[in-house]
Amino acid sequence: MWKAACVSIGMRANSLLIPTFILCAASCIDAQTQNGGTNSETNAAASSASTVAPQTIRAKWNDYVVDTFGPRALFQPVFPAIYWMASPPSHYPRDWRQGVPGFARNYGAELASQVAFETARTSAATLLHEDVHYHRSTARNPLVRAGHALAYGFVDRSDSGHAQVAVANFVGAAAAGYSGRLYLPAGFNDVSHADSRRAIRFGLLEVYNVFHEFSPEFGRLSQQWHFQRGHLIPEWWTSTNNR
Repeated sequence: MWKAACVSIGMRANSLLIPTFILCAASCIDAQTQNGGTNSETNAAASSASTVAPQTIRAKWNDYVVDTFGPRALFQPVFPAIYWMASPPSHYPRDWRQGVPGFARNYGAELASQVAFETARTSAATLLHEDVHYHRSTARNPLVRAGHALAYGFVDRSDSGHAQVAVANFVGAAAAGYSGRLYLPAGFNDVSHADSRRAIRFGLLEVYNVFHEFSPEFGRLSQQWHFQRGHLIPEWWTSTNNR
């Protein structure tokens, strides 16, 4: 009885906290959009931030092709596939954790999840006129910028530049999580595992946002350390879009 009551209270709290967080994020991002050039500090930061033009439908789907079928997209699933092979969960089927066939199954599952994410996200963004590019903050405070990056997973921009709920991100993460119910082995294709995969995919999107927010600083550090990107990261690893 007490356990059920606690679960019910937790679910009600989440149903209130998530919309509240989205509304706060929307107001913050919309304020930066409208007041981006009101003071010298903001103008100085804005000059160093990347200016990304709103996406056209053609640009959305050009980015989709690169992010879904480009060299980086085909190479990324190798790492989680190796992880699942090296450290399989308990009760993982033998044909999913041994030999080349096992690697191929894990690689295919990760690639399918990635394709589901990009396809659903781009389709939703096209229908809802949502700009899925990441737009860096115009603030200079690192904590504010980090908060902006995390909030951007929940609230992004429309094609016209106004803040809106990032429906495409939620749709893409859900597709990535629940597509596994079609092809993953028994015991790993249930709703609980699907929800976990959905949360992981959304978390990876947040990591990408934070990385792109601070990418100018990373670039300056690499120059100070006399590193050239081409020596560390192949050119094909970089994406055409800025998220």
